[in-house]
Amino acid sequence: MNDLERAYTALAQEADTVALTTPGALRSRADRRGRIRVATTLAAAAAAVGVAVAGTQWVFRADAPAPIPGTTPSPAPPATSPPPPTPSATAPTAAPSTTTTTPPRRTPPKSVPNSAFLQITDTNGDVPVENLDGEPVLPKLCDATFDSDDAIAVRRTRLITYWAEQRQDGQVPDGTFRQSITVYEPDQAARFLDELRAAVAGCPTQAERRYRLLSAPRHGDDSLVVEETYPTVDPDGKPTGGRDVRLVSVVRIGDVVTMLYEKGWEAGWSAEPDVVNAFTTKAVTRVESWLN
Repeated sequence: MNDLERAYTALAQEADTVALTTPGALRSRADRRGRIRVATTLAAAAAAVGVAVAGTQWVFRADAPAPIPGTTPSPAPPATSPPPPTPSATAPTAAPSTTTTTPPRRTPPKSVPNSAFLQITDTNGDVPVENLDGEPVLPKLCDATFDSDDAIAVRRTRLITYWAEQRQDGQVPDGTFRQSITVYEPDQAARFLDELRAAVAGCPTQAERRYRLLSAPRHGDDSLVVEETYPTVDPDGKPTGGRDVRLVSVVRIGDVVTMLYEKGWEAGWSAEPDVVNAFTTKAVTRVESWLN
């Protein structure tokens, strides 16, 4: 027997030992294969649906930022109101007190020394200064009276003979001043200047004399100039057709008033505003030196 014959013989013997499958077993095996195919089909369909749903979610969330791979996105913190302001650790400093202290009222001087007046060295000449108490310190001004006179503490008047420039040999004076210094009770000196302005305004003329206020250079706390004019006469007393001019320079320094009433020299020329102002400046300097 050759090899091929031996192989067939072995196969026949093996077949005789295997039981044949019955028809019922065959049907059961076929049903299970069908279930396997349905399950496989459903699984495939479910996978397809999952892919579709995932795609839809991707489309719907396309506007959201993509999460970093391997991390879990944190939910956005809820909106909160801004925290209340933290009070300063330093308490506010109280505003400094604005209470003002009224300076003590100064007692007015009871006397006026000679040094408060113009001195001979101020006159550009060599004529001594004289006391002249009792003489008028103002023009008549229609016989005006001043209520502030009741508040006068002290008044002195002196006569000053002056030269506009340094005196030359044989040169006569340019004029004279009646200088008065009046000390008033507190706050009354300003009242006097107001009354004087009113008196000049209320008396533009008196007989042949005329009065008016002039613009004055500023001196002290307040100042003014009164102009007085009257007909000029020759040495025989006859009118010449002109008018002489006299000036009164008035300056208030606190409660003190000094006046320079320019009276001319004999039948000489009129007062000159620039000269009167120059002597007013000297007079104010003397009074301020006394008061300070």
